[in-house]
Amino acid sequence: MHQLCSNSLFFSTHSSSRYSVAALLGAIETDPRLLDLEIRAPTNLTNDDIRKSVEKGQTIIAHSVMSTQTERIFEEVRRIREKFGKQVTIVGGGPHASARPKDLFLSGFDYAVIGEGENTFPELVDALLSGKDPLKIQGVVGRSSEIWPRPQEIPIVDLDKYPPFAIGMNIVGPIEITRGCPFKCKFCCTPFLTGCKVRHRSVASVIKWLTAAVEKSGFTRAWFLSPNALSYGGKGMRAEPEKLESLLRESTKVEGLDEMFFGSFPSEVRPEFVTQPILEMLRSYVANTSVQIGLQSSSDRVLSLANRHHTVEQGMRAVRIALDSDFTPHVDMIFGLPGETKKELRDSIELCYTLVEMGAKTHGHVFMPLPGSVYEEMPPGELDSESRRRLGELSRRKEMTGSWSAQERLAEFLWTQNKKSKKKDGPC
Repeated sequence: MHQLCSNSLFFSTHSSSRYSVAALLGAIETDPRLLDLEIRAPTNLTNDDIRKSVEKGQTIIAHSVMSTQTERIFEEVRRIREKFGKQVTIVGGGPHASARPKDLFLSGFDYAVIGEGENTFPELVDALLSGKDPLKIQGVVGRSSEIWPRPQEIPIVDLDKYPPFAIGMNIVGPIEITRGCPFKCKFCCTPFLTGCKVRHRSVASVIKWLTAAVEKSGFTRAWFLSPNALSYGGKGMRAEPEKLESLLRESTKVEGLDEMFFGSFPSEVRPEFVTQPILEMLRSYVANTSVQIGLQSSSDRVLSLANRHHTVEQGMRAVRIALDSDFTPHVDMIFGLPGETKKELRDSIELCYTLVEMGAKTHGHVFMPLPGSVYEEMPPGELDSESRRRLGELSRRKEMTGSWSAQERLAEFLWTQNKKSKKKDGPC
């Protein structure tokens, strides 16, 4: 008896990429061209899994590649390529694929998706399964490509046209409500990756997918994903309270949804968007008791260098408003930003202690030169022993979260890799 032929897509999944995996698999599972495709999202992709798949039909392996995860992912790809050779097709997308696509090919990938993937990734999978030329798809590159587009040259995605997660596979998570950012902070690669034009998922689309998640996946809690949650409904430069309240009001009406989290991790809010009326309105709808505020430094000079477009005082005012509105502010800080003096570093750490005394929590980062950011060629953030000691004390007291310690090593790794790369891209 002949074994039935079936084609498979493995999307290798890691905790750091679970949100993008959910959205991309949502686009795959709802594409009518791919209904017969066997889709899996393993957290541990084994040789045995791949062997069984190869025996049944064409096998595609996908990765969402973050720059901070390249060591692990590239080693996995080398292992698979060494074992299975050309029996599998390996594709990659995500931040590092957009900023450094040639890195992927040196590590054994066949194709890379540049920019946002909801439209391009299903097109690529369909092309591979139907024998079409993937390199004719806008936003797909391979080893033989002569043109290497930037993400801004790829048509932007309309969030309403795609699901925020993969309900059919029961891979759900936060609903992305906003994409793009107009502020162009130099340490951030978001403008390079998703553009400076801010787009929002409509209230109708949010309600549609919330309802489906409640009915089909037993969703009882909802989180929203946004680079600046309080910008919802507008062009990203100022808050639109009426549009924001419409989103919250309609979302809380979804039957079966018990709690809604907004403005807390994994999202954050810019400090100049925080006002007493907005937070009081937020308090009447959300379950979260904390709000994530991006301050980043205690120095107006460093903030200006980084193109943050807000001051330290605006950040402190946002913290005070949050406390007055019965939210615990979780304040993001970045240590070792380019141009920061030793005194400014110590002052930022001292500010963390001040924030804790006020009743806030802190979230610490060490500056990492992310590919695609304006600061990608700047030296990595570095802490002296006294700074590490004081930050460690806050962490032990559970008054600072974040992987600031591990980020020192990652920052050094990224800087080394950036220096090796001859490809240079920058934000819009």
